[in-house]
Amino acid sequence: MNDLPDFTGQVVVLYITNAARPIQDGVVVEYAEFKTIGDRLFITGRVPEIGNDAWVSNLQTAIAWNSVQSYLIFKSREDYLNRMPKASSAVKNWFQRILNP
Repeated sequence: MNDLPDFTGQVVVLYITNAARPIQDGVVVEYAEFKTIGDRLFITGRVPEIGNDAWVSNLQTAIAWNSVQSYLIFKSREDYLNRMPKASSAVKNWFQRILNP
């Protein structure tokens, strides 16, 4: 497992092979880390509150590593937010509250 990426302190967008329609644009995960569950390797972490996915915000998630097709790593929430195309002001305001409590 030494050749696995280190996601510490970063926001990761994971693109899943044969993803269902709601997650075809990727799954955003913060506090991501690798964990073996059963005998499979997963990326576990928390789904941040972003856009219209409020119903899953702040829930823990686990995605099988062998189902990840590709991923993007953002240095921080700020980096992710700054790069979000057409981010709504509501999303920006939420991130500002989180980053500057």
